[in-house]
Amino acid sequence: MTNKRVLLIDEESAFTRFLQDDLEQREISVACVYSPGDENGAMAFAPNAVVADKNILANKTPGLLQAFDKIERKLPLVLMTGTDAQLTHGSAAPVQAASAQIVATIPKPFEPHILAELIDQYAVASEKNIMDSEYIAALAASDRLLDNLVVEFQSKHALTDGAIVGYEALSRLKTRRAISPETIFSSATEITLEIAATLNVVDEAIKLENRLYRHGKTTPVSFNCSAILLTRCDFVEALRTRLEQQGNLHGLIIMEITEENRIADIKVVAEICHMLSQYGLAISIDDFGTGHSNLDRISEIPFSELKLDKQIFWAFCNNRVPISILGSIIDFCHSRSATTVVEGVETPFHLEKARLLGADHGQGFYWGQAVPPQYLVKHWSQG
Repeated sequence: MTNKRVLLIDEESAFTRFLQDDLEQREISVACVYSPGDENGAMAFAPNAVVADKNILANKTPGLLQAFDKIERKLPLVLMTGTDAQLTHGSAAPVQAASAQIVATIPKPFEPHILAELIDQYAVASEKNIMDSEYIAALAASDRLLDNLVVEFQSKHALTDGAIVGYEALSRLKTRRAISPETIFSSATEITLEIAATLNVVDEAIKLENRLYRHGKTTPVSFNCSAILLTRCDFVEALRTRLEQQGNLHGLIIMEITEENRIADIKVVAEICHMLSQYGLAISIDDFGTGHSNLDRISEIPFSELKLDKQIFWAFCNNRVPISILGSIIDFCHSRSATTVVEGVETPFHLEKARLLGADHGQGFYWGQAVPPQYLVKHWSQG
């Protein structure tokens, strides 16, 4: 099923989020159309098959399948419906404006493996390599990138007893959940889009922190920020204004400075961090163990937390990096009263190795995936 790509046309829901995640784990790439404005991204995704809710396909995306017909053979189409009693192969159920080859209908909800089997049976994998950057560029060109970004939160846990010690706010592209924030906010993305998206994450992180505090929980919430943004006066001023409006945050909001290939003046970044820390913002060094500026970052930036990148942690787990290297970094952090977080904890073996290092906290799929904020606090939409 390598290089098979499925376009999902449906309403956004917990079911479609689950379906995306499950199919991606089966090495089936998924992109979604939740509104007519997402069609440019759908075309750039170049799917091998289409899975569509019958009503939405007929009413909200007329012409999309015909557009594919102009550049591809008729794509296999799996219809989703809440009324069919059973899965039917080769169904001739009429769908207005659909000219693709209908191969099956499935009543919703269904188990993802059923759909995976149909995709394996009917979808013909293309040899063309579709880059995620092409999909992102298509969304940006049609002004749909920001509209499709959502914020989800991944928990951070104490390695001693597994207790939740924080949450990290993460940008997710709801129409293509498998794309990482590092890919979305690369040098190819307009910097103004990155600023707007990062400030949106900041707002959601502050909102969650306030809601947790209201319920008697002093659990820190962090957000990611590329170093290059900290050299932009417009971004820094917008962030400073938000922090000032909150009063002293007492370290409950953490800014994780990410590693990337765009070079920023580390001394300028350090000065900005010192200034922002006066408003109670805590600083974290993210992705330690990647890139080329790690020593500069930990010597110049006033950090209170350091996160070991999962790749260097996994290299340690596979005996490719000696414990003395990572252990010395953790000892250095502890000498500065900074906490250490191991990223990429996904198995009991990873947890055992993270504890062996002597790190403080861990983060990863061992404790579950990132979730929307309404999973963490009740009545999220009410403010």
